[in-house]
Amino acid sequence: MFPVDASAIDKSLPVPVGTQLYGLLSYYLSHSDVPYGTKLQSVRQLAAELRIAPMTVSQVYQQLRDAGLIEMRRGKGAYSARDPHRRLGDEGAMASLREEIGKVLDSADRLGIPPSTLATMITAQAQLRKPRSGLTIVFVGIFEAAARDYVAEIRPVLEPGDQINLVMLDQLKTSPEAQMALRRADVVLTFVHREVEVRKIVPEANILAIRFIPSTHTRQALAGLSPKSRVAAITYFQDYIAIMKPSVREFAPHVSDITAAWASAPDLADLLERCDAVIYATGADDVRRLARPGIPCFEFRHAPDPDALENLLVPYLAHLRRAKAAKADAVETTVPQSSKMQRRRNSREAAFQSRG
Repeated sequence: MFPVDASAIDKSLPVPVGTQLYGLLSYYLSHSDVPYGTKLQSVRQLAAELRIAPMTVSQVYQQLRDAGLIEMRRGKGAYSARDPHRRLGDEGAMASLREEIGKVLDSADRLGIPPSTLATMITAQAQLRKPRSGLTIVFVGIFEAAARDYVAEIRPVLEPGDQINLVMLDQLKTSPEAQMALRRADVVLTFVHREVEVRKIVPEANILAIRFIPSTHTRQALAGLSPKSRVAAITYFQDYIAIMKPSVREFAPHVSDITAAWASAPDLADLLERCDAVIYATGADDVRRLARPGIPCFEFRHAPDPDALENLLVPYLAHLRRAKAAKADAVETTVPQSSKMQRRRNSREAAFQSRG
């Protein structure tokens, strides 16, 4: 059964409980390690646990379904609709390739060729092959500074010929040029909870959602907080205010005094004055100016999930490269023989003139 932290819903806040619940559930479903098909509480069960109206829970479930995060099964209830460990591309081909690699290793072992020499031979052979055309990749981000860091973290798993560009979600909503960039890209990367939104703007785009998790730096900083800290946890979006307390507690279970708020709350300055540690969500950077000097103050930053990069993105990019290479080869074979002969003739004439 899918867990819901009822204590994260604060009915004293001016943020509707339905908004808080949607933010809480959408965050867990898109950022946590929730397997596909995990059953959520029934509407009545969750409403009873949270002591809110069943209609509110029903509306939240409809929003989650529209966002592609849950699926409603007739007569059975709500289930998570995404699998953070799904793999794309031709898995059969990958398994076959691993088998062939094993055979090559066995042959090298019989011939007394050490693995290091074999690796050098393979690298040299690969460099002699026809260069593969790179992929055009677009990452759709929300906050530019963070999005640039995300792109930098994704780039190491790309190949040298690949090109990755950044488009901001707000820009995408209004700019025909940005929308065209998505249509022309081989693949568009974005957050799980933004996939449906991006797809609605550019339905023709090939979109792959990447799971994000709290960064290593964020986890370490939270673990290093004093148990006596009075923590202010500030979000940029009101929708996600309910996720701030459980997010801090996950990596700082020794801290009990946590107050959640949002960046434009009217009493934010008073809250920050009372607290001696401030954690702010990405986008709420201005909070740093209001925090008291000398106290811990840091961003709750996320990063691309390494498992998603290795087991989802990399195989899918390999799949796209194979498809692109096959398409290029098909085009090459359709070139009339006379055109090929003319190209050879032009090449010989150019070489003769250069020697002239």
